[in-house]
Amino acid sequence: MSKKALIIYAGAGQGHYSCAKSIKRVFEDKYPEIETGLFDVLNHPFKIYQKAFAGGYEYLAGHIPFFWRLLYRFFNNSRRQKFAQLVFKLFFEKPLAALIGDFKPDFIIATHFLPARLISFSQRDDLIRIPSGAVLTDYGCHSFWLDPEINYYFVATPELKKCLMGYGVKDEQIMVFGIPIEKKFSPPNNQAEIVQKLGLKAGLFTFLIVGGQFKLSAVKALIDDLEKNQAGKIQYLIVAGRDGEFEKAAEQSNLKQMANVKTFGFIPNLEELMAASDIIFSKAGGLTVSECLATGLPLIINKVIPGQEEDNVEFLTGRGAAVKVNNVMEISQLINELLARPEKLAAMKNAALSLGKPKAAEDLVDFVYNKIK
Repeated sequence: MSKKALIIYAGAGQGHYSCAKSIKRVFEDKYPEIETGLFDVLNHPFKIYQKAFAGGYEYLAGHIPFFWRLLYRFFNNSRRQKFAQLVFKLFFEKPLAALIGDFKPDFIIATHFLPARLISFSQRDDLIRIPSGAVLTDYGCHSFWLDPEINYYFVATPELKKCLMGYGVKDEQIMVFGIPIEKKFSPPNNQAEIVQKLGLKAGLFTFLIVGGQFKLSAVKALIDDLEKNQAGKIQYLIVAGRDGEFEKAAEQSNLKQMANVKTFGFIPNLEELMAASDIIFSKAGGLTVSECLATGLPLIINKVIPGQEEDNVEFLTGRGAAVKVNNVMEISQLINELLARPEKLAAMKNAALSLGKPKAAEDLVDFVYNKIK
């Protein structure tokens, strides 16, 4: 009988799903004899629970960020978590335990704190008895992930390992592999070919701007300001991603007529744009950050979701791989400085590259495989 691994995520934000997918893909490519399952813990028979959990997080983080920050900090204390744990257990434990019972995995991997907690509840209730591991998908330390029933923790940094050990987790339970990402995000060894493929000018400073931080009007103002002093020295790659409003505005703007500007919607080859770029203006989610670091691409960050993304930014800026800005003009000042001081840009790239862990997914899968083979 073939061995099985079950990967469970929560569909509240894209990052946890992307992490789970990257792990599954490595299993399929490297150990096809292992049957792997992928499951969204929020795929509940009663859809209202799914909407309440995912929608509640998105609303609080997007519209009442100060309250989300308060909750994030408040629940970083095991004594304050009991009511929330009771709610999660009441609504989500039985459907997940039933799925696990049907699939009969030899190892369970959770890429979100909710399934990690539910697995622990089921272990204590003797509904399951299966080795498990939790993948921490950010660079900050939060006690909500922790439970004595979880066998292993897969974390991004030695600092996170030290923090978990401070909560009583044993050294041998914590693996510093990095945050699992797709293997296509890695240091580019064919940058010249990618630059040519994308129709870019070799040797020109390339600024990658990913939508969601500012409205297009602010991006246009940024480009206009940079072009005053740096005309002919910068080329811009603007990616709307899943921001339909931003993409529509870009299509209708005069940016497409500028020779040094290329605009994109949602694209499957973002890693190529990253490989061709010198710096990226993007969000600070754990997966996004990890993809940039694995590529050796430093970040400029503005808007930050309170809590976990604040922790990510603190990690990045403290190690010289990112700069936090407050407005468009600060971005312009930074780019001007990087063009005037190429050694600073080189230092930021080296810092990003030193922090990157492009093989995180493979290392995690190898570990699990050796546990269940």
